[in-house]
Amino acid sequence: MDDRLAVPMTFRVMGPHERGRFAPEAWGHLLSLSGSGAINPVELEHIIERALLQIDGRIALEDLRGMLEGSGLEDTGAPGDNQTVH
Repeated sequence: MDDRLAVPMTFRVMGPHERGRFAPEAWGHLLSLSGSGAINPVELEHIIERALLQIDGRIALEDLRGMLEGSGLEDTGAPGDNQTVH
């Protein structure tokens, strides 16, 4: 592969305003979606912003999945099949 065409590896770190809002499982799920290529960095930021605006209080994994349900981003496989990164 030509090094000029390589995409730099990036990762997302929670900001202070996000740290208290996202449950570890919800944040891990977002990182898992991003790491698998299901969403790109721009989509990740959009989802984070949308969750912060639409969900009151702590953002649990179930809240996040409910928000993503109609977007086609949420895998509705068997329970326990989704791996999250913490």
